[in-house]
Amino acid sequence: MQYVGILSRVALTIFFLGLTEAYSQSADPDITSKLDNLFQEFDRTDSPGFGVGIIQNGKTLYRRGIGLANLETRTVFTPETVSDIGSVAKQLTCMGIVLLEQQGKLDLDDDIRLYFPDIPDFGSKVTIRQLMHHISGLREIYDVLALCGWQQGDGIHQRDAVDLVLHSSALNFPPGSRYAYCNTGYMLLGNLIAKVGGKDFEQWMRENIFLPLGMEDTYIMDKQGELFSNCAESYARREGHWVKLYDNSTAFGQGGVYSTIPDMLKWLDNFRTGKVGGPAGLQQLSTRGILSSGDTLDYALGIEHAEYRGNQLLEHTGSSAGYRAILCYLPDYDLGIMLKSNYSDFDGEALSRKILDLLLRLPPVPAGAVAAAKSRQEPLPVQTPESYTGRFFSAELEQFFEIYLQENKLFFRSRNLAPVELEAVGPDRFRGRGFIDEIVIERDKKQKMTGIRVSLEGARGIWMEKWDKGQSR
Repeated sequence: MQYVGILSRVALTIFFLGLTEAYSQSADPDITSKLDNLFQEFDRTDSPGFGVGIIQNGKTLYRRGIGLANLETRTVFTPETVSDIGSVAKQLTCMGIVLLEQQGKLDLDDDIRLYFPDIPDFGSKVTIRQLMHHISGLREIYDVLALCGWQQGDGIHQRDAVDLVLHSSALNFPPGSRYAYCNTGYMLLGNLIAKVGGKDFEQWMRENIFLPLGMEDTYIMDKQGELFSNCAESYARREGHWVKLYDNSTAFGQGGVYSTIPDMLKWLDNFRTGKVGGPAGLQQLSTRGILSSGDTLDYALGIEHAEYRGNQLLEHTGSSAGYRAILCYLPDYDLGIMLKSNYSDFDGEALSRKILDLLLRLPPVPAGAVAAAKSRQEPLPVQTPESYTGRFFSAELEQFFEIYLQENKLFFRSRNLAPVELEAVGPDRFRGRGFIDEIVIERDKKQKMTGIRVSLEGARGIWMEKWDKGQSR
């Protein structure tokens, strides 16, 4: 499905004549009060808040700020409040890559080693397009750092993505064979824009995307502790109280964009006008990825294809520190919604669906309409748990890990990683309670343990060699 902005003028005229009056800004004078009522439960003067903006056919239908941007100064959250939009930024990064291709400076099917020759040869070509569709097989940086003991608030730096790839001993899977969400690849895309564009990432994005669209209050957090005017603080609830969550990262490409509701509505309107990227660029942005098996992904270029109650929906969510965001666009109605908040338990997806129900005049979703929970394999007894204990070294992560026994239970830890209890799920196979998917024991021909392979959602099969007593490093 192409964006409305790509359709002909004749088709547009016929199309909008057929819309229900719910989509006409002037046909429903009560739309503002209906939306105000929807947000009434959130309208508090003692909690963080959010901004909401709705645009259709180039006209802003609604925009409002609710709650507080700063609990200490009692500054209210307005549409003009600046806050981090998290991974919603990925589509902006993708547009930057598309523009560079239009300028003849790169090709989406180029091997990334053409631009980053120090990246190891993994035996298979990894392309720019595969980075954009999350099918590159690269390790997921947030998972790997968590395995190394990274805690929320520690911050992630742009150089960490390149360092991770440079030290990776293997890919998670052959490029193009699987989908696995990967922020590492998008951080490389940010570096690629700077390298090929010949300017730092923020300057290039500002000159080629932000300013052409009039997004004058959109910034990149590429310096630790950088200050932006009118910026919201970031919060989470801990033991019934609000606490600050600091955004200490300087990573970009995968996120790092701070913006306002008016600016993001201008980005949404570009789906209609194609002012930046043109029809061809918009078409590229919405084209879904295809695996080597021929299966088509729901993920395009920084945009996810979804369906909501029979309507095609293009969207992406975002999270960073305590900031949350969601951008939704219905191509069939040229209807866009942007929500962004400054507290971590903000459920933007649920709220966006309520807004859609109101605007589309749909009845509420029946209570209890939730997906069935996935069954969890029961743990198995371990006959000789002491035989699995030992110290392990990961050359890829340059860190020691340990499996140890305590009260007849096995735990996995490192100096920085808090102990994770292990449960047996098969012969020489364990899972960790929490974020570790699997630990597989590897043995030699004499059945002596030689090491373990640790898998997380976004980092599969990280090798850790058994480190016997007497070995030195």
